[in-house]
Amino acid sequence: MKQYIVLFITLAALIAALLIGCTDSAPTEPAIGLGNSTVTKYVAIGNSLTAGYQSGGLYKSAQLYSYPNLIAQQLTKAGANIRTFEQPYWPDPGTPDRSTGRASRYIIYGWSGTTPLIGPAGEALTAAAPENAVTLKRPYDNLGIPGIPLAGFIDMTGNYNGTNTTAGLNTGIGFAILRQPAGTTSVFHQAAALQPDLVTFWLGANDVLGFAASGGTDPNAPTDPKIFNPLYGQALDSLRKTLPKAKIIVGNIPNVTSIPFFTTANPLIAPHIPSAYYLRYQKHGTLGMSFDSTKLIEANAPLITLKGKAYAALLGQSTGQFWRDAAALKGTTIEVLYPALAAVGIDTTKPFGFHPQNPWPDALILDADEIATATAAVNNFNSTIASVAATEGALVVDFNSFFNNIEANGIVIAGEKYTADYITGNIFSLDGVHPSDRGYGIVANEYIKVINAYFDMNIPLVDVSALPKLSAPLYKGGNGKIDPVFPFGAFNSLQKLFSPAIQ
Repeated sequence: MKQYIVLFITLAALIAALLIGCTDSAPTEPAIGLGNSTVTKYVAIGNSLTAGYQSGGLYKSAQLYSYPNLIAQQLTKAGANIRTFEQPYWPDPGTPDRSTGRASRYIIYGWSGTTPLIGPAGEALTAAAPENAVTLKRPYDNLGIPGIPLAGFIDMTGNYNGTNTTAGLNTGIGFAILRQPAGTTSVFHQAAALQPDLVTFWLGANDVLGFAASGGTDPNAPTDPKIFNPLYGQALDSLRKTLPKAKIIVGNIPNVTSIPFFTTANPLIAPHIPSAYYLRYQKHGTLGMSFDSTKLIEANAPLITLKGKAYAALLGQSTGQFWRDAAALKGTTIEVLYPALAAVGIDTTKPFGFHPQNPWPDALILDADEIATATAAVNNFNSTIASVAATEGALVVDFNSFFNNIEANGIVIAGEKYTADYITGNIFSLDGVHPSDRGYGIVANEYIKVINAYFDMNIPLVDVSALPKLSAPLYKGGNGKIDPVFPFGAFNSLQKLFSPAIQ
C-alpha cells in the first residue's frame, strides 16, 4: 500500500507541476526595444521613393506614409528619442506639373461604365513651398528629393539635386528641401549637419529609370557604370568618414522593368491587334519609319509603357497625336516638328501603329535590347552597392530580390495577398512607379527587418493592414487586370521628373 501512496504522491506532484506550467504565459517575443543600441537622430537619403511621392505628385496626405516617416514612428515605439521626424510637407493637392502649373498628382477622376478614368487632378495649388519651410530652422530629416540621381548626393551646383531652378529637375522641389544655406549646400552636407546615428540611403534607381521610363530616349542610356561606381563609393565613404559610428542601411535597386509602369499595358493592348496585323514599332534610336513588329505576346516581347496606354485607343487611325504631344513636351512647334518627321519617313496619314511609316514611337516602348540594357545596368549597380556597402560597414536591403519575388508570386500579409498588378495589387500607386500607402509600409518593414536582425533590436513592424488602401472599387477584366483610360500626354510630368533634359 505504501508504494501505491508514494506513486500517487509522485504522480500528483507531476500533474501539479504540469498544470502550473500550463498556467504560465506562453513564450513571448523579445520585448520591444532597441537592445543595447541608442538612436537619437534618424535621417533618410533618397529620391522620390524616399520622399513619399505617390500617383505623380508630392503631397502631405501621401507623405505621411513615406517609408522614412513610418520607420521613425516605429523607432519611437521602440524607445528611440528622435523627437519629431521632419519632412517637407507640401499641402494637398501638392506639387505642380511644370506644363500646367496645377497639381500634378493623379486621381481617378471618373468612370466610363466599369472603366476608371485616371489623370492629373489639375487642382489649383494651395502653396508654392512646404508648409514648414519657414518655421523649421534646421535641415529636414527626410532628404528624399524627387528626380535626383546618384550624382545629386554631393552636387553643389544644383543641376543634379533640383536646387538650380533653371536647370533643376522638378520646379525647385530640391531648392525647397536643401535650403540651409540656400544654393550652397548638398544632400550630403544637410545630412552631415544633423549628425544622425541611423541613416537609410536609397539612391541609384533614377540612374536607370529615366532611360526606361522614356522608352530609352531621354536619356538614351542609363548612367555609365564608370561614373556610377566611383560616385557610389564616394557617397558611402563620405558618410562613413563623417559619421563613423552611424548605422547605415542602403537599399539596392529593383528591376525597373518589372513594375506596373512596364507590365500593365501589354496584356491589355495585345487582344486589340488584329490577327492579320502586327504592331509596327521603332527600336532604340529609330527616328522614322520602321519595319520591326510584335504581337506583344511572344517570348521577350517589347514592353509598352503605361504612358503608351493612352495612345492605344488610336491604333489603326490616321493620327499624329503622339507627335503633337511630343512637340508640346519638348517645347517644339508643330510647324518645325512635322517637316522633321516627314524627312525621316513618318506619314501620319497612315494607320497608326500598323504601318511602317506611322509606327508605334520609340518613346512609348522598351524593345528587347533596351530591356537588356536596363537589366544589365541594375545588375551592375547592385553589384557595386553590395561591394561598397561591405567595405564601408553598411547593411543592404535587397529590394531587387524582394520585388522580383512579389512580381512572380505576390506576398501575403495578415491574410491579404499583395501583388505587382497595377492598382489592384495594392502595392503601387496610380503612376505605376511609386508605392501606395501600404506599399510604403511594406518597404519600411524590409528596412526594419534588416535593422532588427543585424543590430539586435526589436523595432515593431508597421501594421500594413492599418494603412489606407486605394479605395475605389476597380473592375477586373477577363485577364484579371483593370483597363484604365488615360488622357493623351499622360505621365508627362512623371517623365520630366526622371528625364532632366526635358525642360
